[in-house]
Amino acid sequence: MMQQCFMFIDTGNGWTPVNDSAKDIAALDSFTIRWGSDSIDEQPEPAVMTFTLRDKTGRLAGQALTLAGMKVIMQFSDQPRWQDLQPSMGGWEDLRITIDSLHRAYSPGSPDSPDSPSETMFAGTVSTGGSIEPATGGGWLLKLSATSRMAVWKRLQSQGPTDTEAKWDGAHWIGTPSARLKEMNRRASAQGAPEAQLDGLALPSSVAPYTPSDHPSQLDLLHRLTAGPRLPQWHEVYDGAASTLRPLFLADPIAVHLSTDGRLNVLADGETRHALSAADIEASTDLSITEPLTQVVINAKRVKSDNGKLSFDDVEITMGDQNRLPPQLTAMQKSLTIDSDMLAMDDSGGVWNSGGTSNVSDTDRANIAQWLESNDLRMVPENVTFNSTRIDPARLPWLYKASPSGPFIIVKAKASALTGSDGRPAFTGPITTIGGTLSYRWRNGKPTLTQEATLAALRPLLTKQITWANLPTLSWQQLDLHICDLSMIQIIDTSSAIDEKEGTQ
Repeated sequence: MMQQCFMFIDTGNGWTPVNDSAKDIAALDSFTIRWGSDSIDEQPEPAVMTFTLRDKTGRLAGQALTLAGMKVIMQFSDQPRWQDLQPSMGGWEDLRITIDSLHRAYSPGSPDSPDSPSETMFAGTVSTGGSIEPATGGGWLLKLSATSRMAVWKRLQSQGPTDTEAKWDGAHWIGTPSARLKEMNRRASAQGAPEAQLDGLALPSSVAPYTPSDHPSQLDLLHRLTAGPRLPQWHEVYDGAASTLRPLFLADPIAVHLSTDGRLNVLADGETRHALSAADIEASTDLSITEPLTQVVINAKRVKSDNGKLSFDDVEITMGDQNRLPPQLTAMQKSLTIDSDMLAMDDSGGVWNSGGTSNVSDTDRANIAQWLESNDLRMVPENVTFNSTRIDPARLPWLYKASPSGPFIIVKAKASALTGSDGRPAFTGPITTIGGTLSYRWRNGKPTLTQEATLAALRPLLTKQITWANLPTLSWQQLDLHICDLSMIQIIDTSSAIDEKEGTQ
């Protein structure tokens, strides 16, 4: 890893690098970031970073009581470039340092600069509390923590928009779905928190309001506003000094490609991600066999009227496997249940009159059935760790952030040869990170970054069945695949061009 991690703080006067060799404020000794979700049936909590700074002079330690509430950003640098070095160092012929120490020789640019060569892993606010202790060899160790900006959405739970019309009976968060999202984003932005972006997610026609005594957090409101058959899981996504809340669509299909040189790949944000070799990943050979899900249940809303006053109760929308699962797996029903404010039934006798109802389509039901099949018949490793000494963060930065990686594939694992009851791979296929623990340590004088990730299997797109005639002009010996892998290939790439920085976003 020819990079290191940089921490920036903002006390109100702009971003200042904490561990910048030129300013010498402190050294970043270590950090750990816990982020995301442990499973597909849980929405992510705000990320939490614990970190240790080594302060040789005591300058930062003396100000420790005033650090709480400060903005903080954690980045890792890209591969060092000549233009990133200080002009005072002269030309490259004047340098008297080894190439592998270049990452220590330049000062990072501001994280809000569009020209910054660094990738943001985390952005948040320093929390109260922590500790200070003398460091071995002199100086001080500051042990602090920070919480991501998503936490503001969890804290915001004040009254929503109201209407004086008698039928509402004091309810709040009245209005259209788009108006609700706009108001939540306005409130979040006013508190310096990220805004939520739908990324193409369709909102329901109408949503139920809340009683005067019910004050959910804005984070819960966001989850219930957008709950639906695409199974969005909301994560904070970082870009420079900014961040947004964005949905990870767990039920969306992912097309698996075969390149002209016989490698599997997927597309993510327009970039080709070639399959990762299991040899480059620290992973348990034990595979998780999860309890099978047999249906997805959306707890939506029904509106009724009593003497001209509106009331709301739950109505279940159930989407099953449509006989795609083996019978023995459906003997015991297990549901993935999600709560939604979507108005699905109107039994108010015309009193509601504030928008139409919504339901799931036949296409939605078919997609969920395919997702249930894929989820139940795929296995993922119990433990997976990405290590910067094996996979360079500059080459695949999406593996080393406190946000979902998006789709990728692991091949050449011992489990790659396993075939499911449907004739498709039981292991190989598109997956994504949905949570994990990022850790940074100095080992033998070198920075090491690891991501112990929680993985979720994604649904491969299965609309085509390729034949031998569709394969590129390679002998079968050149295809580094198992026969079962061929069943999930949807697209044969016609270009052999490979992105120089493959898999980056």
